[in-house]
Amino acid sequence: MAIALFATACSGNEKRPAAVPVYVAVGASETVGVGADHPATEAWPTVFARTALPKGSRYVNVGISGATVQEALAKELPRALKERPTVVTVWLNVNDMLAFVTRDRYQGQLQDLVHQLRQGGRARVLVANVPPLDRLPAYTSRFGALVPASVVDTAVDGYDAAIAAVVAAEGAELVDLHAAGLAERAAGTEGRDISGDGFHPSTAGHAVVAARFAAVYRSHP
Repeated sequence: MAIALFATACSGNEKRPAAVPVYVAVGASETVGVGADHPATEAWPTVFARTALPKGSRYVNVGISGATVQEALAKELPRALKERPTVVTVWLNVNDMLAFVTRDRYQGQLQDLVHQLRQGGRARVLVANVPPLDRLPAYTSRFGALVPASVVDTAVDGYDAAIAAVVAAEGAELVDLHAAGLAERAAGTEGRDISGDGFHPSTAGHAVVAARFAAVYRSHP
């Protein structure tokens, strides 16, 4: 009897193996990997999964090119929840801006998305804000003469404020791609981070985005 009790006590003190993280990437064309030379291996969520998550983690990318938050709610969210993720990344903003979704509507839809992805706090949700857009070649070549950079900056600032509010309200984690873009600009490396289409991240840009997500992920073990 004593031996049995001792064995039971010891087994109760043994460390149980940690659950394998399940990572789901929610987003648009950037999340799919558009702009990278080899999207299957160089898309930023793939790089993030490979470099930041423990070996053996499960990774599912549900991103859809061109997706807005509204489309993500309808098509990506059900697939994401089906995986019962413990880690989720969300990068959805520029397509909403291009579709002229108002800040208030965008904020409400994003909060709905993040709230459901959080699953009552069971999942960590990392949400990216809007990077600087005023010097993107795709903007300057097509709209630069018609839409002043100050107007673009104001729109970006409004969306970024909405994203920050959602992150705070839902207990999510902010990935500051806006600050990252300004840092690359100050360092003179902004140009290399943009692909040949003048809009999406290049392979180097995808690596920068992955590193920013990884830094946030590692800061809260």
